[in-house]
Amino acid sequence: MISDSLRVAEALLPLLRSALGGVELHRTADSVGLMLKGTLFGIISDGLLMFRVDARTRGDYDAAERAALARDDDDDDAGGAAGPDPFGPPGGGALATTSFRRVPAFVLDDEDTLADWGRKAWEAAKRGHAAARTP
Repeated sequence: MISDSLRVAEALLPLLRSALGGVELHRTADSVGLMLKGTLFGIISDGLLMFRVDARTRGDYDAAERAALARDDDDDDAGGAAGPDPFGPPGGGALATTSFRRVPAFVLDDEDTLADWGRKAWEAAKRGHAAARTP
């Protein structure tokens, strides 16, 4: 829901602005985009934050996913049930082929870590735009 996404965006905006500067929100029908200097580097959809990734940053997300899955496996061994993929796109596969990944929970626990990952997402977005303009 856009209201969940907008609430999350408004909560994160001061932190992102403090770290990155002039982050702006861009509302769509079903999500909120995070823009910096005209470049979309984040999306909040269904209340979940996703950052732009590329070849340089994807490994950080893969490592976080492996760590989360290992924790889930440990929980399963203790009788827990496996839940939905915590890193898959919300609402199904619509974002599965894009260059955005769900931000791991530990990133949201620390302002410096959020700032670092946000900066990396913006850099990835800028690289993606530059590559798209190169013939």
